[in-house]
Amino acid sequence: MGEQLRIRRITAYCLLSVCAVTLVMIVAGFASPVRTIAVLLFVGAAPGWALISYLNVRHLSVTWISAVGLSLSVGILLAQCLVLTRTWHPAAAVVALVCATMPVLAHHVVRSKQAERLLARRDPPEPADPAGDPTAGAR
Repeated sequence: MGEQLRIRRITAYCLLSVCAVTLVMIVAGFASPVRTIAVLLFVGAAPGWALISYLNVRHLSVTWISAVGLSLSVGILLAQCLVLTRTWHPAAAVVALVCATMPVLAHHVVRSKQAERLLARRDPPEPADPAGDPTAGAR
């Protein structure tokens, strides 16, 4: 359980950094292939992972497959709303999506830290065998 919390926190930190890079590049008007990669990485993973991580899926591969699918669905829904309202501003839409995703990712960081502290308090480490015999507990 502790390992899953650590992986969740590291992933949330990484996706938060992708969000920040994407936001800075869009707001600054930075036009390069790096911006394209940052936006695609953000839109392809961050919103879905932020949502699917609340479900506590045990398998990491299922979490990531679901996160990518959910992220693409959110992106398609957002694009469809832009088309239907005839307000095609994709940069503003991505900024809005980043601003909606970052607090959720930050919540995952805080939540995983709190859960890890609670887990550490509840399950103290087992003391070593005083005799030094690793097979003593198996008898």
